[in-house]
Amino acid sequence: MKDTVFQRLLKPVTKKLMKECIERFRSDHRYESFNTFEHLKTMIYAHINEIKSLRTLEVAINSQKIGIKTQVKRSTLSDANRKRPAESFFWILEQLMSLLPRKKHKEIKKVIRILDSSPIQLRGQGYDEWSKQYATRHIQGLKLHVEYDLGLDLPLRMKLSHPNCNDATMGQKWPILKNTLYVFDKGYYDYNWWWSINKRQAYFVTRLKKNAAIVIESRQKNTREPILQDCLFRISNKVPRGGKRMEYSETLRYISVKREGKTPLILVTNLKDLPAENIAKLYKARWEIELFFKWIKQNLRLKKFLGRSSNAVKIQIATALIAFILIQIFKNVSNEKRSLHLVLVWIRHNLHVAEYRNRQYKPPIYLISRRPVYL
Repeated sequence: MKDTVFQRLLKPVTKKLMKECIERFRSDHRYESFNTFEHLKTMIYAHINEIKSLRTLEVAINSQKIGIKTQVKRSTLSDANRKRPAESFFWILEQLMSLLPRKKHKEIKKVIRILDSSPIQLRGQGYDEWSKQYATRHIQGLKLHVEYDLGLDLPLRMKLSHPNCNDATMGQKWPILKNTLYVFDKGYYDYNWWWSINKRQAYFVTRLKKNAAIVIESRQKNTREPILQDCLFRISNKVPRGGKRMEYSETLRYISVKREGKTPLILVTNLKDLPAENIAKLYKARWEIELFFKWIKQNLRLKKFLGRSSNAVKIQIATALIAFILIQIFKNVSNEKRSLHLVLVWIRHNLHVAEYRNRQYKPPIYLISRRPVYL
């Protein structure tokens, strides 16, 4: 019997993976028929088809033969979204992303990761009961923190937090890998965290604040546009605001970049040997992670939620991110040249089809790769 397109999309979520998830989180406890895998498939179906309500989802998913064994009832799904641990779905997401390879950027010859966060606004009845207490002036809801691999053009690590958790605090908890270059904005401004990156033999590129107390030690004379200045400096303020002693003792690099109609962009990095023009391009590449945030919010169900409890919202976010990874895997292993959005459109209109043109489809050893290696 041939698999549907939907079943092929779900191939990377193996029986072994689901078994370990169920044992680790007891996610099937007190659920006889609607198990964790059926729940995951239902939510992925909802994301792909942009389902807006449980009633619509119940009718739509039960009218198609796409590989879901049980009849989905909205009361059952509502109960599962409220009670099944959201951590189990984030664990599945983490396992899928952990299989992704390290890939060096072609020009820079280093593994490059972009760090950033994006708010998910949640206001109104049902949300206010749990989201108001952690709200900031601008955000009420949750904050999605992402580590994005520039060589793969894909996210490799994601975490949720409350809005009052600033990026610098999350950065201190983030695993830093040797010989990896991290690019981030001023939200991660922490001299001691920068020092911990340097001590781990990793690199960073970020922005320097205007009021930073620094002492210029040497200047690069031969600069060309858009580079206005290229200097080495030391941080002179040993006890910054808050009374915490500043640990960064080595020189850093100061790069001033010209911007049309704006004040120059001031970058700081511990990379000493890379041309200043390349460092400026690296910081500009932060736009890629903004495009990722925009894509998942526009194409998956992250604007209207099927449940308003904290657990239901987290499950919907986790399954949206799983759906994104699975769609990208499907695109790569089937050698699709079309954009990710067009691949999503094709999948959306062929979910129930029991034959896919690539009949030799096999899950790759590395799930995401420019040149997939097959088992």
